[in-house]
Amino acid sequence: MLWSKISLKTHAWQRTIGAWLFLPVLAWTVYLGITAWLIPAFILYIAIALTVTVGYHRLFTHNAFECSRFWHWFFGMVGCISLNSAPVHWSSVHITHHKFSDTKEDSYDSNWRHFFRFKNRDNVKATKNELRMMRDTMHIFFINNSFTLSIVYGSTMALISKEAFLYLYALPTTLYLVTSGLHTMYAHSGETSESGRTTARNLWVLEFLIPMGGEWIHKEHHDRPKLMDWHTKPHYFDLGANFIKLIGRDAKQTS
Repeated sequence: MLWSKISLKTHAWQRTIGAWLFLPVLAWTVYLGITAWLIPAFILYIAIALTVTVGYHRLFTHNAFECSRFWHWFFGMVGCISLNSAPVHWSSVHITHHKFSDTKEDSYDSNWRHFFRFKNRDNVKATKNELRMMRDTMHIFFINNSFTLSIVYGSTMALISKEAFLYLYALPTTLYLVTSGLHTMYAHSGETSESGRTTARNLWVLEFLIPMGGEWIHKEHHDRPKLMDWHTKPHYFDLGANFIKLIGRDAKQTS
């Protein structure tokens, strides 16, 4: 099956639902108090953060590095389970953000509404990269089953125990969606400079409080989107780039 346009309704409502559920999930977590379950919950949160910054962002969207097929499947599965939608949907939203940063056409909303309403864009013209992805049986599988994968995994955790459902699914998933919402709100001022350059800025404070795998280095990323390693200054720390060096190699080295 081949598409020339992409419907992003699924991407919008999945992420909106996840963000809205964070407060009741947080209340449940506080009610249960300090527990050893918080350790695997944090590990899974980091896994989701790395999946998005390494897999969805640098691999699927910008083709900044190359790795084995196993990691393509791994990132796609984790991304779908954590309500980040299919890779091609995430990629389409992000490419639109780069193209129309800080304008009315920007697919990201740089204000508080981002927490309550992810922009719904339908019939978006696919880029060459997205057309290539939509010819791939793996990506077709994720397009058709992204929400189902999340439901199956969450239901399995619920059958194991309420703690497994909360700490191994609900908490890390909703926390990441809110974290990415904060990132979207504060990574841009929402205005375009006279030079036409975007107002992308770095958010080291947010990365220190809630790690996102290097996404805090936002200005440099907008300046050079296809960089694999955002560690452009000695004092920068890019967890995502360090992970990539373990599993793959810079696309520039193989071109």
